[in-house]
Amino acid sequence: MSEPKITVIVPIHNVEQYIDDCLESIRSQTFTDFEVIMVNDATPDNSVAIAEKYVNSDSRFRIIHNDTCIGLSRTRNRAIEIARGEYIAFIDSDDRYAEQFLERMYNAITEHNADVAVCDFALYYLNTKKTKRSGNHITNNKVYDSLPALKELLHDKNFRFYVWNKLWKTSLFKENNIRMTPMYYEDIVVCSQLFCHVNKVVSINYCGYYYTRAFSKYKEVSMSCKRINDYINTVPLVRSYLSKKGLYKPCKLYFNTHILHVYFSVPLLCFQARTELHQSVLRNSVSGMNRVIRCCRRPVDELTDLIKVDSVK
Repeated sequence: MSEPKITVIVPIHNVEQYIDDCLESIRSQTFTDFEVIMVNDATPDNSVAIAEKYVNSDSRFRIIHNDTCIGLSRTRNRAIEIARGEYIAFIDSDDRYAEQFLERMYNAITEHNADVAVCDFALYYLNTKKTKRSGNHITNNKVYDSLPALKELLHDKNFRFYVWNKLWKTSLFKENNIRMTPMYYEDIVVCSQLFCHVNKVVSINYCGYYYTRAFSKYKEVSMSCKRINDYINTVPLVRSYLSKKGLYKPCKLYFNTHILHVYFSVPLLCFQARTELHQSVLRNSVSGMNRVIRCCRRPVDELTDLIKVDSVK
């Protein structure tokens, strides 16, 4: 049995309403040389029964099961460990691929001998049933060398900190021992780590991914203190890795974009989590923003202590 060109990784947890559309969008791809690893993260609903219909009807689909719910990051990591494809694609189980997603991404990454292919995406809003292309979309096809690619990612305008609008060379994960960090906003951390090791990245002017959101206006459905702290934690985690690879100084100006995003988002996130906060929203906002500043100013060897601090609670 020959190895598939692409492994598609699908985590499954409480997505009974969406999983059929997601899996059908994979099965309907114009590119057919792929395997699909679905990971059941101990979902309590009927999602697995729907997924098993694809396993029974299409040999490219298989499913593995977590005994207990271990979260999105660890669930993806289980699939990465057993992925057989030369390339890895991710999809959240409430989202969809455009019909030519795998074909367009595979052709781009192989034509340019790149480590990553990046495409644009669209937002699908559940409350309005409307689709809208992302605001800062990729407008041309372009090939980036390693450092310009990392700067483009850290600028977080066109590439964005998402694993799912990209096709990744599997060796980036396995040869560099990179896995998802168990946290919210894990995409920010793992994308930054992976881009530290790329030689070439290709972007294509193609809207290939449909990301499902609940509301047409920005709103976190279930903001919590842990989410806020994890978002702040992305600053020291990414800074530490960039420094370890000797890339922080040449990329500092671009990484500052993310730091500003975090800094100015803290008050809004604290307001959304106000029912969980034991102290005032204002006090926690100031505490969180001060922590972001400390993450920028402290020596690199002191960042670990800041990662462990819960500044909002």
